Amino acid sequence: MLGLNTTMLRPDRGVFPNRMTYARLGDGPKTLLWLASGTKGPMLAMMTRAARPFVADGYSVCLVSGRPNMPPGHTLEDMAGDYASLIGAQFDGRVDLVIGHSTGGMIGFCLAAGHPDRFAHIVIAGAGMWSERSDRANLEPARLLVAGRTREASAHFARLLLPNIRLPGVATVLGALIARAALAEHTAEDLLVFAEATHAFDPQQVLPSIGVPVLLVAGEKDVWFSPEAVTDAAQLVPQCTLRLYPDTNHFGAITSPRFAADTLDFIRQHQQAPA
Repeated sequence: MLGLNTTMLRPDRGVFPNRMTYARLGDGPKTLLWLASGTKGPMLAMMTRAARPFVADGYSVCLVSGRPNMPPGHTLEDMAGDYASLIGAQFDGRVDLVIGHSTGGMIGFCLAAGHPDRFAHIVIAGAGMWSERSDRANLEPARLLVAGRTREASAHFARLLLPNIRLPGVATVLGALIARAALAEHTAEDLLVFAEATHAFDPQQVLPSIGVPVLLVAGEKDVWFSPEAVTDAAQLVPQCTLRLYPDTNHFGAITSPRFAADTLDFIRQHQQAPA
């Protein structure tokens, strides 16, 4: 592996011509496009931690958030098209590795199905079959934020992510911080478009059409996607390698030391010739 220095992990942030924001880490010869939920604040700090092993392995990691001001009805397939167009315009038509986490993982399913020529390898984390559990975690708080009911959305986040906390004041503060992080890069309307797109997505139609190998990773303590939801999704993808991490939550799936190791091992096992 390559040695790391602080400059390599100091993000170069900017905005592409299509208004998608990015944070770039490292300057290695291999390209990693990370379909990210955000490129600012606490989300960027977490993503920087998750990206560190890939920078060490020689990747230039570009964390890219979804297009802002999406029209109502913008589907996950449309979002995958946004990323495919970005790869065509900014990455010479193809990247070495795509990683999608959470909503980015759902978009990753569509990218794998509809645009397999845009990447050599793809890894999806913290994503699976959508369910009522997913709607409670995603759709309900987005609707509250659009309605301007930020306090209720904050309380919802606190109950969801901190169910065992016994100090109401602490839960309220943490819930508010979570809501603020969610709104750091996208409007409430954008968050609702994301949520409605995932709610409307039909994996039964898309996942079986994926013709490339996929690594699917998730934590068994994920509040968005249960282990059963992830396992059911894996069974629909013809060439899927599944890794479930015990005692790991939605975000821990990508910050776990196992994640980078499993990803790099997956790549070694599925080396592709250049297009």
